[in-house]
Amino acid sequence: MKQYAGWARCPGTCGEWVQGAKDGVPFLIGCPISRYAKAKAKIWLPELKNREVGLDKRIWLWRLPPGKNKTGQALKLFARELKITNFALKIEMDSQLAIGKGMASSTADMVAALGAFAHALGVPWEEEKIARLALRIEPTDPVMFPQITEIAHQDGSYIKQLGPEIKAKLLMLDWGGMLDTEAFNARADLGEHYRKNEPAIRLALAHFYEGLAKKDLELAAHASTISARCNQEFNPKPEFERFLSWVKAQGGLGVIAAHSGTLLAGIFPVDLPIRAQNNLLWEAKDQFHPQMIEWVETCQGGVEGGVADARR
Repeated sequence: MKQYAGWARCPGTCGEWVQGAKDGVPFLIGCPISRYAKAKAKIWLPELKNREVGLDKRIWLWRLPPGKNKTGQALKLFARELKITNFALKIEMDSQLAIGKGMASSTADMVAALGAFAHALGVPWEEEKIARLALRIEPTDPVMFPQITEIAHQDGSYIKQLGPEIKAKLLMLDWGGMLDTEAFNARADLGEHYRKNEPAIRLALAHFYEGLAKKDLELAAHASTISARCNQEFNPKPEFERFLSWVKAQGGLGVIAAHSGTLLAGIFPVDLPIRAQNNLLWEAKDQFHPQMIEWVETCQGGVEGGVADARR
């Protein structure tokens, strides 16, 4: 047996810049932030001449952290695609992403684990292939792509990378509760909600595309505010209008929401001084009484990783 080891990390999100439907196709544009899921993989394989063992052999040892069933499904799909089935695997994971809040926690877990697996074995990393693998398990955020990406998140009918991130500081609040992404996307009234709001979402998209092209955070924030307000009738956030008014009164540019989660964030320029950030955090805590509040920053998506302590 030979041991291989690798690590990877993948960012989560603070909701979505825009989410809705166009021409009846549900889509979203993810908003990656500098909060990560990280995975370490240790893999024990037979000698290389015996690696092509065929799909009739069982995967004979798995060790994953409790509750990572979707990650396990993704790893098994990936291993079968590589035709590697007779091996032992141990995955260790650590995450800064809260579950059920709209931070893409399960997608980031899957992508980080797949990245660690791929780095350990030195196999090619293809973002679109990983996205389509994840889509076989659940509706998926496009955190595996390095650029801001628009994706038909339910069926993968299209994936479009739009460009580098727009830098921003986000004052992220949560008032509690959890929301299951699969249950959200299975709601019978979701299609009607999307159809009703298509004109507003098209307007939001136009603003976002222009903001991305011009690196104009104000336009992007206007787009996300339109989309977040549309989401209010379907997945309302407490204090939405009052928080939006407060953000703008404090020099912010708008809000971004977790459309299938519980988070709401104010959008501020990336160069906002630390002192101002501290003052705004404490004022927001006093006025809106969230269960969680913190500053985060937008970042590039994609996977970082490498080989760790591998014996080849």
